[in-house]
Amino acid sequence: MMQFLVIARVIEGTPVDKLLPLVKPESAKIWEYYASDRIRSVYYIADMSGAVLIYEAANLEEVQAAIAQLPMVQSRVLQTDILTLKPYTGIEQLFAQPE
Repeated sequence: MMQFLVIARVIEGTPVDKLLPLVKPESAKIWEYYASDRIRSVYYIADMSGAVLIYEAANLEEVQAAIAQLPMVQSRVLQTDILTLKPYTGIEQLFAQPE
């Protein structure tokens, strides 16, 4: 399995009255993914302009398909960026033996 960072932001200028009816269905879908071990963590962006998710999947296409099912994405009030992550290996340089 691979991990992905999903950055989801409300599209600037979206009226609040368009967002509010989507909050509960969006939360339900996020919970579905969380309960099925696909979302590992979810956080609001501090200014409440969106959220970030750590999503676990076999490949990028799986994540893209799942994110496309979010009610706010389907209603075109949320834009998303998906970044593929890999383990950080820079720490090994601390222990590298000089040649």
